[in-house]
Amino acid sequence: MMTRPMRAVFRSYSDRAFAYSSIGVFLLLVSVSACSPQQEPVDDSSVPYLVVINADVYTVDSTHAKADAFAISDGKFIAIGTTAEIQQLAGVDTEVIDVAGVSVIPGLVDGHTHLVSGAGLAVGVDLSEIEDKSEWLRIIRDKAQSLPDNAWILGGAWDHNLSDGVLPTKEMLDSVAPDNPVLLRDIDGHTAWANSFAINLAGINADSPVPPSGEIVLDPKTGEMTGIFLEAAGALFSDAPGMAEATDPIAGIKAAVALANSHGITSVHDMSNHFDEFLSVFDDGDLTLRVWQGARPPLVLDQSPDEVYAQMAAERERVRQHVATNAQTESMGPLFDIGYTKLIVDGVLSTYTALMKAPYSDNPDAVAEPFVSKDQLNAMIAAAHDHNFPVAVHAIGDNAVSWVLDGFAQSPRRPGMPADRIEHVEMVTPDDVERFASLGVVASMQPHHATCCVGNYVIDRVGRDRLPNAYVWRSMLDSNVPLVLGSDWPTSPLNPLIQMADTIHRETRIDGIVRPWDEGNSLTFAESLYGYTQSGANRTAWADEIGSITVGKWADFVILDEKLPATVDRTLENRQVTATYLAGQRVFPTNQ
Repeated sequence: MMTRPMRAVFRSYSDRAFAYSSIGVFLLLVSVSACSPQQEPVDDSSVPYLVVINADVYTVDSTHAKADAFAISDGKFIAIGTTAEIQQLAGVDTEVIDVAGVSVIPGLVDGHTHLVSGAGLAVGVDLSEIEDKSEWLRIIRDKAQSLPDNAWILGGAWDHNLSDGVLPTKEMLDSVAPDNPVLLRDIDGHTAWANSFAINLAGINADSPVPPSGEIVLDPKTGEMTGIFLEAAGALFSDAPGMAEATDPIAGIKAAVALANSHGITSVHDMSNHFDEFLSVFDDGDLTLRVWQGARPPLVLDQSPDEVYAQMAAERERVRQHVATNAQTESMGPLFDIGYTKLIVDGVLSTYTALMKAPYSDNPDAVAEPFVSKDQLNAMIAAAHDHNFPVAVHAIGDNAVSWVLDGFAQSPRRPGMPADRIEHVEMVTPDDVERFASLGVVASMQPHHATCCVGNYVIDRVGRDRLPNAYVWRSMLDSNVPLVLGSDWPTSPLNPLIQMADTIHRETRIDGIVRPWDEGNSLTFAESLYGYTQSGANRTAWADEIGSITVGKWADFVILDEKLPATVDRTLENRQVTATYLAGQRVFPTNQ
């Protein structure tokens, strides 16, 4: 359950009119604090239950960009200023947190997650970004020792290309987890690595029928299974005993939410599409994260787009009515909504499935097939808009991006709706960058995809001539395109500090050397922080409620372990989150 470390009871701001500007509120509170110590304030609710002082505060509010301290009452920021000013507001029961000069930032908004897909990493093992296979095995051994025998170990996110380029084997897992079934997906989710216990438990052998596109990898010398299962072959474990319990989405969501909080994340734009499971977590009081959820239509439609979106709109209304009956939103602010719809046009560059305007440089004969036809895409966008759904579309190749912009141009969103957006945008031509701006379309981009993958395979796929069209964060901002940053977790690290550092240093391995590339598309820390806070908030219905440390907004904030330097550099990725607060309540850590 959500901890309430500061106060047992939270009064709602709806109990009184809050119609002050930030300056007006501050002056009101100062006048209250000027009363004699024996005099009770006129309005007791204006006395903060929490103040943070001696801080290096990045507000992400252009009207008050830096501060030393702030005060919170009823879950919202009520004053921002100097330590001396804010200390005057404290009452007898006010909790005072002196952070001794470290940096404090707004609660972070991840613009693209898959919380249910990443749940295995949250409850199991996370091997992402680790090069040494012996370290993989140490982590797996430690996990096995923490679990009872026969309990599944899931997760993974391993990348053998970071190590020696050789796929791991079941024998490696057998040596460290002989008494637990282990099934670990690679970083792209296309390959599963299992131990002998899991293989036997699932009843798999070398001759087991494999779904189309799947493969059980066999040792060419012995004909025995290596423990590697490609693509759809990983589904052979789906019905194994204990797997349903190990992959329970409600438990997975709770673990993923806790992990996000530990990284300073207080809001996400999530693509998981598990509405009832999220509502269950919400009802339990464990949704310590504001979730702006995307609704996905079926990949294969047996109804017209209008019929599909009419049903989705009814589902959205059901969810909203459910949320509205829960008192948490009164004391914590918005926590869950179906805010948009998610569509997919193409695949990814690594497997030659992204739609490109020109042939792949290293495989000119590769022909990527779109997930939907252009006519189908246009019809889906139009129907979504007709039912008041902003549209977010996965488009990675430059031709896919063009298709989506064409669809948005043909069917503009209705006035008052949040903006449409394109997810990933890994390749885009300069002309289409300008179309983003003219159409008011948001670019939702994930920084670590650039730093991890450009030297790994992107240069091979697109060639150096087209590389300036890859991951053009700066070009988007310079063209006045709204830029939202996120992780696409679990395909890249959930930690926003790593993602933001990637936008600053923009390094990848090229010709065997890790170095910056196309530095002209790097971002400053201020731009990156905005992309991970207020810009994400602006794409929701909550733009005036979250995203910055501003008087009147919900008090979502993060305390770091050190003060950031005047010019923030890549060492940002080494910083740690020491505390995360949602509506003025500490949600990480929860054991203090």
